[in-house]
Amino acid sequence: MDKPKKETLLNQNQDSKICLNCGFPNRSSDSNCMYCQTSLVADSGLLSWCRQTYYILRWRWQLKQKRETAHKPDRMSIFKAVGFFLIGAVLSGVGVYLFTEAVSNNSFSKGLIAILFLFYGVFTLKSLFIKK
Repeated sequence: MDKPKKETLLNQNQDSKICLNCGFPNRSSDSNCMYCQTSLVADSGLLSWCRQTYYILRWRWQLKQKRETAHKPDRMSIFKAVGFFLIGAVLSGVGVYLFTEAVSNNSFSKGLIAILFLFYGVFTLKSLFIKK
């Protein structure tokens, strides 16, 4: 017995239609896209040709934009990283300073505030260096 062949995107028939709106591959017998329900019926004429050309060019432009943003490092993320590091270091430093002051003055409330500063500083630094 022969095993049924699985259809994959790489081994598509030339009879399959690709939706111009979303790019989803459809069977040649389909009249609407199975994903976005856009009509797949090919109209003839200049207006239909302009519409199809517009969708193809828009799709290519979107692919180009995705490629460019994937390879280009984001300068704002560098500034964010430096800002998070500075905020974390300052909060931790203030927390350590306040904690030493609270210990020398035997002040429980100042000690709690110092621990909060220290916690927020360490948490900010941890979120900078540990990725989820």
